[in-house]
Amino acid sequence: MNPSFSIVVPTLDNLDDLEKLIISINSQTLLPKEVVISDSSSSNQIEEAVKIIHSKVPIVYLRVGRAFKLDRFLKSLSFLPFFNKIIGKLPDGRAFPYEASNAAVEKAAFEWIAFLDATTIPAASWLEDYWNFKCQYECDVVFGNTRYFAKTKFQKLLRASTYGRIGHETAPGSIIKKVNFLNGLKIMEGVRSGGDVAWKMKIKDSLNYYLPSKSYLSYSSLPNSLLLTLKKFFTYQIYGSFIDIQNNIKDLYLGTALLLCIILIPKWNYIVGWDSIFFIPHITKIFFLSLFLIIFISFTINREFFRVLALNSFRANSLKLLLFIIIAYSIFNWNAVVAKWVEDSIWYIPHITKIFVFLVFTASFVYRGIYFPLKNKIRFSYLFPFRWFLVGVLGILLDLAKAPGYLLGAILASFVRRAKNIHG
Repeated sequence: MNPSFSIVVPTLDNLDDLEKLIISINSQTLLPKEVVISDSSSSNQIEEAVKIIHSKVPIVYLRVGRAFKLDRFLKSLSFLPFFNKIIGKLPDGRAFPYEASNAAVEKAAFEWIAFLDATTIPAASWLEDYWNFKCQYECDVVFGNTRYFAKTKFQKLLRASTYGRIGHETAPGSIIKKVNFLNGLKIMEGVRSGGDVAWKMKIKDSLNYYLPSKSYLSYSSLPNSLLLTLKKFFTYQIYGSFIDIQNNIKDLYLGTALLLCIILIPKWNYIVGWDSIFFIPHITKIFFLSLFLIIFISFTINREFFRVLALNSFRANSLKLLLFIIIAYSIFNWNAVVAKWVEDSIWYIPHITKIFVFLVFTASFVYRGIYFPLKNKIRFSYLFPFRWFLVGVLGILLDLAKAPGYLLGAILASFVRRAKNIHG
């Protein structure tokens, strides 16, 4: 059977990448019937270029918005009477990649949809092999398998601390029947990141799928500066906090934050001074009362917790973190409660809190700088003797940049899941 594919490509001010992608699409051993370019660039550069790009595969151009600085933020203020008239005169603003992809699928004319983005280049046999996988495994969806490539020194450090040299399951590169996608399986809109992860989870719950062991897609557009990288990871994780994904990681960050709070808050007034303007009366009582209220509200919203605890990895993991916090709190108070601050006591352990914090930090650093990269196939010769330290530092910085999003996501998890159940 000769399949009919429409390839959908969201794009935003990246003409050079798009031209390279069109060349690779025209090199496919199984040619698609069309390429739908879903564009929300700030200029008409791509729109004009599409008219003259030489392509064996017909190109369909779709304008889905026009980007300008702070467009999404300004549009979000449209409910304010003062801004309403002003914002109404502005361009539509950019479409996020998921919104652009959804619009392109609706525009597509053929039975099967293949997803790409302008910075992800497929192997020449991608479509043909994916169609063979679909037929061989009788599946509804074949997910993309993407490897991340690095050119500069910073990109290599970034790859070592994040994606590694292995393939990753991705939405770009995936194929799905158009009717299935439009029948309740569109990608979540309104978010800049995380929607593809939620989409893959939804696919796995409703359709048969397959993930090739070989990487068919390559991505070579990693950020090339520390500041840009931290900004990207921070922004993307904030958006991800509003989606019901990565709950175990969110729990881990929440547990770590609670641990630090339990250590620091009881000592706050001692640290800032009892006569300081930063003195907070009854701060310890306020903290633990607030913590109790948050937990109570969370469990009230998720009342099913009490009957599905054994099957709910999210809640089970929360209990593990609670156990870790109890252990940490016990260590923090060990000398005061057990040894009664008697230094000659057999139970007295000098600097126990400092030792514990140091061990936790060292374990995290070794994990980010050595174990994690080696697990992701980063060469031993690249890490040693010195680069593992830089990889570890970068990894911890990225974790700190993502921390606000993970913490917000952990706090909102119950509300997000409740909203998902109501609307989903």
